[in-house]
Amino acid sequence: MLGPTRVAPGCLDARLYADLDKRRAILLVEEWESREYFKLNLDAAKLNAIVAAIELSSEAPVVRIDVVEREEGVEALAFDGARPAGSVR
Repeated sequence: MLGPTRVAPGCLDARLYADLDKRRAILLVEEWESREYFKLNLDAAKLNAIVAAIELSSEAPVVRIDVVEREEGVEALAFDGARPAGSVR
């Protein structure tokens, strides 16, 4: 599923993470240029693969779609105003 997604128009990134030690969980993360590109890529084959993974799950899955409206870089870590005593600059 990752290969075709990564080369799809509008896909910025697609990754699959697994935590086999703790919860035997998987996390699929896709980043898209826009909601329109996301919708275009969400076809029946992809939905069927997601549903199949959900059906194999022993626990109810958490399915979440996050929409990011603004992205910032490292400069967002700079705090305005006074720093606490003993803080590192």
